[in-house]
Amino acid sequence: MYILNNSNEVLPYIVHHEALAKESNPKMTKNRVLKEQNKTFLNQFKDIIFDDNNASETLRKLADGPKRNVITWHGYDINKFSFYPKSQDNKSTLQNIGVSLSAESQHFATVRGDNPRIASMPYFGVIEEIWVLNYEKFTIFVFTSVSGLIAIWVCKRMISYLRW
Repeated sequence: MYILNNSNEVLPYIVHHEALAKESNPKMTKNRVLKEQNKTFLNQFKDIIFDDNNASETLRKLADGPKRNVITWHGYDINKFSFYPKSQDNKSTLQNIGVSLSAESQHFATVRGDNPRIASMPYFGVIEEIWVLNYEKFTIFVFTSVSGLIAIWVCKRMISYLRW
């Protein structure tokens, strides 16, 4: 779901799915709608995309998910920067395992909250693993940390940063 939430091409489907969830249960709080969406979106997205003959190849690959084997790397160079997981960095005199980014997301004041705020939160982490998710026509590089996913890069023919 994380990859889909950060794809501009998938965004209209997410918005539509959220609207349907709200419409089917108007008394549901926005927080509950978000949780329900996280549970049900993927299966519904797959059904919609595979039934649509006009869906792009990118959407079809995202709906199908990556190949089941995930490759991990000991280092990764992007935009003239080199990144290493902690295990590799411990062997080096040059330390380069920290990553930070500012991410926007919905935040609720309470569990029953119905008034989400879009807030920009800084995240800092130490790279634990570098994963390569293969979707056949494109590759997504994911940096993981103890606190969760901290960065994603998408590689087609060129490498670019995917904002989240």
